[in-house]
Amino acid sequence: MEPGEFNRNCRAMCMCGQSHDGPLAVEDCNGSIEETIVSATDKILIASVFPDLRTRRQLLRSVGAATILTAMGDILPLSTLRALAQERAPLEKKDINVGFLAITCATPLVMAKEKGIFEKHGLNVALQKIPGIGLIRDKMINGELDVSQQVMPVAIATSAGAGGNVVPAKVLTILNQNGNSLVLALKHKDNRDPRNWKGFRFAVPFDQSHQALQLRHYLAEAGLDPDKDVVYRVVPPSEYVSNLRVGNIDGFLGGEPGGQRAVVEGVGFIHLLSRDIWENHPCCSVTATDAWIKQHPNTFLAVFRALVEAGLYSSAPENRAGMAEILARPEYINAPANVIQQVIGGRFADGLGAVRNVPDRIKFDPFPQYSMAVWLSVQMSRWNMLPADVDHKRLAQTVMLAVDAKKILAQQGIEVPEPKFGIERILGKEFDSNDPDQYLRSVRRPN
Repeated sequence: MEPGEFNRNCRAMCMCGQSHDGPLAVEDCNGSIEETIVSATDKILIASVFPDLRTRRQLLRSVGAATILTAMGDILPLSTLRALAQERAPLEKKDINVGFLAITCATPLVMAKEKGIFEKHGLNVALQKIPGIGLIRDKMINGELDVSQQVMPVAIATSAGAGGNVVPAKVLTILNQNGNSLVLALKHKDNRDPRNWKGFRFAVPFDQSHQALQLRHYLAEAGLDPDKDVVYRVVPPSEYVSNLRVGNIDGFLGGEPGGQRAVVEGVGFIHLLSRDIWENHPCCSVTATDAWIKQHPNTFLAVFRALVEAGLYSSAPENRAGMAEILARPEYINAPANVIQQVIGGRFADGLGAVRNVPDRIKFDPFPQYSMAVWLSVQMSRWNMLPADVDHKRLAQTVMLAVDAKKILAQQGIEVPEPKFGIERILGKEFDSNDPDQYLRSVRRPN
C-alpha cells in the first residue's frame, strides 16, 4: 500500500516507528529519527504553512524539513510564523497589487494567477505590468505595489542605501535562476573575443542588476576595464531588440525572451547564456519592504505560500507544456509563443547556425541562498556602488534570512548546517562567500 492511501485523519504507523495523525501525515516523514524530532513541533508548522499535501510532499522530498524551516525564516522569525500558523488569523489585506516585468522570469507570478494559486490562498491579486526596474522599485518603495518582482540586487541595494535612502527590504522567494543571455549584433559574429570589445555599447536593465554585475565581471576577467572601456545604457527589457536593430547598442545582457527574439528577428545572436557565466545564478526575486511585511504578516504568509507553490509548479517539466501560450498573451510578456517556448523548453536556435538543447536555460527554484547575495553585494562594492566596508555576510542575512532562525532551531535541539555561506562558481572560479573581504582584496577594482 502506498503511504498516500492512508486516510489523513486516521492514525498510521510510519517507518520511523511513530504514528501520525491530524495535519501531520505519514507522507510528511522521511523515516529518520532526526526528522521525527523535528516533526514533534515543526512539521506541524510546515503542515500549517503549506496545508496542500502535494506541495508539502514535494518540498519535504526535495529539500527536507530543516531546509524548509530555515527558508521559512527568510523573512519572519520562526516564532512569529508559528504564532501566525496557530492563530489562523484573517488576512490583513486580501486585495493586493503585485508588480511584474514582461520577461520569462515572471513565470511563477503568472502561473500563480492563471492556475488559481493566489486565489487558493485567499488572495485577490492584481498583476501590474511595469516597463522597467527603476520604476517597479520606486512603486514598491512608495507603496503603490504591495510586493513586486525585482532583480535580485535591488533588495540588497535598497537595504544598504545604495543610490539613496535606506529602505529595508526582504527577498520573499527567488522567482528564477538563469534565464538571461548575452546577445551581440549580427555584425559582431566574427568578433566574439571580449578583449576586442573596447568602445562597445551595452544595454542593461538597471545599473544595480545582476545582469550589469555579471557583464562587468565577464569583461574584467577578459582584461577590460568595465568602467572605462565600454558604455552602459539602461534600457527596459522590451526595448533591447529595437535598440539593437537600429544600432544604438552593440549588445545586451538581459532577461528573456529578449535574446531569443533578437535571434528570431535576425538582428542578433546569443554569444552566451547567463548560466555560462554563473550556473544557477539568481535572477529575479519577489520582494517587499520590511514595513509592508510587518504591517501585513498574515498576508505575507499567504503570498509566501502561494509563491513557493507556484515555483514548484513552474519547475515541474510536465507543467511546461502550454506555458508559452499563456505567457505570450498581451497582458503578460506579449511576445510570440514559439520564441518563449525556446526559452522555457530549452531547445533553441542561437543565431550562429546551431540549435542548442539546454534544459535548465531557465529554472524556478523558490529558495534563496546566502552566497548568492554575498557575491552580488561584493560586486557592488567592487564597482563603487556600495561602500567597501559593508558587512556583506550580515547584509545577506538581513535581506535573505532572519538571523534568529538558526537560534530558534538550536533551542529545539535541531542542528542545522550552514551551507548558505558556501561556494559559488563564476566563470570556472570559486567564490567563497565566507570570506568576501579576501575576494575584494584579490580583484582589480577601479580607483
